[in-house]
Amino acid sequence: MTQPSPQEQVAALRTAFPTSEVLAQRLEQELDAFEQTLRAALPHWDTRMPDRTWSPAQEAEHTILVNEGTGRIVRLLLSEKPLRPTPQEPGRTTEDGRRLAPAGLEPGPEQPLEALLARHAATRALLEQVRAEANPGRTFFHPFMGMLDAQDWLRMTTWHTGSHRRSLQRGLERLNAGEPAGA
Repeated sequence: MTQPSPQEQVAALRTAFPTSEVLAQRLEQELDAFEQTLRAALPHWDTRMPDRTWSPAQEAEHTILVNEGTGRIVRLLLSEKPLRPTPQEPGRTTEDGRRLAPAGLEPGPEQPLEALLARHAATRALLEQVRAEANPGRTFFHPFMGMLDAQDWLRMTTWHTGSHRRSLQRGLERLNAGEPAGA
């Protein structure tokens, strides 16, 4: 599996979410749909999904970890605080090109739904408060997409939330159809 270049990925995000207004609307929609999907996952909360590495609980925690980190990065980029140099280590992939969660964004043991819903609500409030316009002068490194400004970080988290929501939905459909849990 060949991944698009960082520039191609950012261009695709900018096409999908062309303005801060469209981005805010889509982010709200994705966060709503993500929460609904988490609630629907409860019967299989701790069950590893077919062809996935994680259970719904772990998939949810990873997505929330990314959103929490994105919220902190966006607030930093929109502030007047100086930006310190940070390590710029490229993201890891599997042999077939699938991306692996960066260190610190991998889920731990399954957490209860209510605990993750509370974290999701807190992060959602943070993400929905901020509006960002393009500012190439203030960027922060992303391991798969390179240097992103605050608006591009919000684009990335909108896409990332939707991607994991769709993975959750596909896994739940398969589990609900009686397919065995992942090995």
